[in-house]
Amino acid sequence: MQVLLLTDFSNNAKIMQDYALNFFGNEEVHFVLFHAMKPCKTSACNGVCATHREKNLNQNAENIRCKLKPKHTISTVFIKNNLVDAVRNYIEKNKVDMILMGGKGKTSDNNKQFGKNTYDIVTKIKCPILVVFENSVIKIPGRIVFPLDYSTSFQYKYFKTIRKLNFWKKINLSILEVPNRMLNNLLFQKTNKHKISKAFKEIDFQFKSIETKDNNGICEGCLDADMIMFMAKNLSISNQIFHQLNNKNINHQTPLLVLHA
Repeated sequence: MQVLLLTDFSNNAKIMQDYALNFFGNEEVHFVLFHAMKPCKTSACNGVCATHREKNLNQNAENIRCKLKPKHTISTVFIKNNLVDAVRNYIEKNKVDMILMGGKGKTSDNNKQFGKNTYDIVTKIKCPILVVFENSVIKIPGRIVFPLDYSTSFQYKYFKTIRKLNFWKKINLSILEVPNRMLNNLLFQKTNKHKISKAFKEIDFQFKSIETKDNNGICEGCLDADMIMFMAKNLSISNQIFHQLNNKNINHQTPLLVLHA
């Protein structure tokens, strides 16, 4: 399994890296510590910026290397390009199973939980992405919440990567049924519910309905979860979560697993 660790050398990135080492514990994983920077627009830099960033990247990798588990390996990738294009080009040429990144980086608005780079990656890159926040608790997730509103067809392939991991069969999964006033097709909902029950028969799961009476309904329904996962294609759920995370009244710490097929 190959896992990208996106870093901007921020404190949040370091926490994400510690989370990754614990999360993939005894899995056979090759980590790629990945950093991208936009090329300098002036000649005055003369390559100094890139040299400094690459030095930081190598030092970061050395700090991780001494913490690696027996089945872990690590390498580095440094690319001069904007982050989204750099990641997209890399995963087109290399088999990547998952991407991990922090909720926000050094340049993000402190009043927001979600930085622009993180938002761009989770919405534009077609790969499972695990987002770890600055105050996320480093632990193997036991209780996972999966919000959905049946507005998009459930597909088993979204879970292809996560099902390979050892912790999956030990989880307790709460499927959070979020009301969607625009959806009245009961047969479509019933069909999707049947698909979900069949797909998750190997784990402990239950359906749970919530009413989103305010703008923070989904996140508040997940406060006691160790992880929130959702299908990126379920746009109404994705948009609600992203909106709620940028509400300054919410201090979010639960990691997000964004599923792409």
